[in-house]
Amino acid sequence: MSAWDAYITNMQASGLQICGIYGLEGGPWAQSPQMKASQQEVAAIVTGIQGQQFPNGITIGGLRYTVIRMLPDTVTAKCRGAEDTSANYLVHAALAKTCIIIGGMCGPSERDTTKLVEDIRDYLVKSNY
Repeated sequence: MSAWDAYITNMQASGLQICGIYGLEGGPWAQSPQMKASQQEVAAIVTGIQGQQFPNGITIGGLRYTVIRMLPDTVTAKCRGAEDTSANYLVHAALAKTCIIIGGMCGPSERDTTKLVEDIRDYLVKSNY
């Protein structure tokens, strides 16, 4: 168990159903068992945020997400139409100094995803991550 696992536990306790913290090259520091993002998928999200473009949306665990909001250091996307409706997550990714935090949830509380992910990001930025 790494020190980063405690962050995942806290993120899940806050309501996020899938979540992970990754280096800017996409390597996982810690992630929930339900998070299926590959290193290449995370690296593409980092590149997309930095370049402010997602011409084909984002992909996590092989599922395509449609970008619904993009800011200079974040992206929010929604997966619709997955065969398994529990996989229809709203995901939010936020860049910190040395990592990216990705979290998602589906259901009536999904709008909380942005704040929950950004709260963790803001804490990590204050800690120089």
